[in-house]
Amino acid sequence: MFHRLLFLSLTALAFISALASGAILPENEVQALKDIAHTLGKKDWNFSVDPCSGEEGWAEIPEENAVTCNCSFSNGTVCHVFR
Repeated sequence: MFHRLLFLSLTALAFISALASGAILPENEVQALKDIAHTLGKKDWNFSVDPCSGEEGWAEIPEENAVTCNCSFSNGTVCHVFR
């Protein structure tokens, strides 16, 4: 009984942590954006934050740095760039 409770508690904690941290872009798509940045000579894309976060380096303004993401995959924990 104790092991079952422990397992359920840890599973719930992991699920809540994933939701709290928000959706993220898979590493292969981040790498594709890094390759695009290298090809285009982009120096102002901030890869220290998730590209779908809308944070510094990925905001709507300047528009040429904007990335549009769909973050509805895997119950809202995974994003994919679509534009």
